[in-house]
Amino acid sequence: MPCLPILGKFREKVGFICIGNAPVEIKHKDRTYRFEWTGGSGWIPVNKNGTLRLSPVPQAVWDKLEKENK
Repeated sequence: MPCLPILGKFREKVGFICIGNAPVEIKHKDRTYRFEWTGGSGWIPVNKNGTLRLSPVPQAVWDKLEKENK
C-alpha cells in the first residue's frame, strides 16, 4: 500500500496517508489467495476483507505470484 506524507503549513511532515490498492488474486488447488503490494514490504498476503492473512501461503502460490507480476 503506498503511503504519502501530509505536509503542514511550512512543508514539514505532519503525518501520512496510506491508500490501499486492488489485491491480486492467485488461484491454486481450488483456493484463491490474495496479495497486496506495499512499498515497504513488497507483496503481503491479505484476506478478502483486506486484513493481513495469518495462515501460511504455499510456496507454489508465492512462485506463481512472482512469475505473473514481474
